[in-house]
Amino acid sequence: MIEIRLHGRGGQGAVTASRILATAAYEEGKYSQAIPMYGTERRGAPLTAYVRIDDTRVRERELVHAPDYSLCMDPLLSQQQAVADSVKPGGVVLLNTPMKPEDSKLAGDIKIATVDATSIALETLGRPITNTAILGAFVKVTGVLKVESINKAILKYYPGRIGEMNIAAVKKSYELVKGPVQAKFKEAPKIKVDLDVGGYGVLKDVSSWRVFTPKVDEAKCTGCKTCWIFCPENALEWGEDKKPHMVSRVCKGCGVCANECPVKAIEMVRVEI
Repeated sequence: MIEIRLHGRGGQGAVTASRILATAAYEEGKYSQAIPMYGTERRGAPLTAYVRIDDTRVRERELVHAPDYSLCMDPLLSQQQAVADSVKPGGVVLLNTPMKPEDSKLAGDIKIATVDATSIALETLGRPITNTAILGAFVKVTGVLKVESINKAILKYYPGRIGEMNIAAVKKSYELVKGPVQAKFKEAPKIKVDLDVGGYGVLKDVSSWRVFTPKVDEAKCTGCKTCWIFCPENALEWGEDKKPHMVSRVCKGCGVCANECPVKAIEMVRVEI
């Protein structure tokens, strides 16, 4: 049996990726199972999903505790040792990061592969939904499934033009993935990181959730307070200058403020890793 764990954040498509993998396995005549695990459905919140693939019927119903493969769809989560924890000896950890696999600080008896899935998603889809951008890389470095099966499964979930855009993301990541290479470090620092927390209110700081951060052009801003009204996290304060000011620890980078601004005074700028 092949067991896969997927790490991501709400809005990156980790749950859909698990379903695409399971469907692709079914297309190849295998038995499969996809299991999502998350708390409140909230954009930006860390979540995990799991997939099992076998040539015989899958009867297990528990979460995957020791995966053969771990896929991480978020560049900041890709720096946390927790995404590599409990991976079977010799297993592969696939990271969404622009860095080379040999530069990763993740430790263990694991192999590391990397692909800049965020840049690929922005290029092919126009938004940082990295699920299909990671799947092409997964097929390339593991050989578990055929890329044709992934593409067929994608078209089941995203027919038409959207599906073709996602297939383009698969093709691009298949071509650009680096590795896998053996991890340089055998033992990781003893730091507990919980990737399954609910977000602000549980955490005091959700700034690490951001792929993009809002930047206000004060010359364009009219002080209408539309961004302040629509912000779902109360991440904007009104200064004495009657302009919006971001509370960094509360902002998760959802982009609602930029979308709602009537004068387009807010630009979402990609956070550099």
